[in-house]
Amino acid sequence: MSEVKRTDIAAMFDRISGGYDLANRLLSLGFDREWRNRALCEAAPLPGERWLDIACGTGDMIEEGLCTEPGSYWYGLDPSFGMLKSMRERPRLAGVPRLVAASEALPLRSSSFDGVTIAFGLRNFEDRERGLREIARVLRPRGRLVILEFLPSEQRRWGFGTLTRLYLNRVLPRLGGWITGHRDAYEYLNQSSRAMWIASHLHDVLDSAGFTAVRMQPMMMGVVTLTSAVRA
Repeated sequence: MSEVKRTDIAAMFDRISGGYDLANRLLSLGFDREWRNRALCEAAPLPGERWLDIACGTGDMIEEGLCTEPGSYWYGLDPSFGMLKSMRERPRLAGVPRLVAASEALPLRSSSFDGVTIAFGLRNFEDRERGLREIARVLRPRGRLVILEFLPSEQRRWGFGTLTRLYLNRVLPRLGGWITGHRDAYEYLNQSSRAMWIASHLHDVLDSAGFTAVRMQPMMMGVVTLTSAVRA
C-alpha cells in the first residue's frame, strides 16, 4: 500500500486487536472458519513439519493447524505487537513462537520451513512481490504455500460485483467500526481488498518468485480465493 506505511498498518492492527476475532466471525457470517479449514486441508501439514503463518493475527490459522495435525510445529509472524499479544493469551498457543516482522524481510534462515500459510494478509504486504520472493527463500524445495485472499477475477477487475461492493463500502466499515471502535481501520481494509491483484497477476508473480503447480480455487461465488503453490 503506497499511501499507507507499514508502521501505520501495524499500529492500526494494534488498535483493533481486542475485537478482531469477534469482528471476523460477524463480518464473515462465520465462514472464516470454514475457509481456514479448507486451506489447511490443502496445506496438509504432516507430523514433524515446520509451518509459518504470516500475518498470523491472533493465531486462528495456527490453532486450526495444530488441531489438524498435532504433530506439526507452527510459528506465527505479524508486524503487530497487539495481535501477537492477543495470540499469547490463547491457552493452546502459549508455546507457539511469535515473531514481530514484516513479510518483505523475514528474519529466518533459507529453506527452513515445510510450509507457509497466509490468511487475508497478502493484501497488507507493503511490497507483495518482494514478500513472495522472501517466502520462497525460507521454504524448503517442494515446500507448500497456501493463501486465502479476497481476489477479484479478470471479469470483475473493477470490483467484486454490486452486492460485494455494497458490503465492502457500507457494511464492513460500519460493523467493523462498531465492534472495535475504529471505523478507519475497516475503511482501510475495504480499500486494500478492492486494490488487491487480480487472480492472473498473482499467478504470474508466483511463477516468477520461484513457485510451481499454482492452483486457484474460487469460493463463495468467487469472493474468496484459495491459492496453493509449491516451491520449485
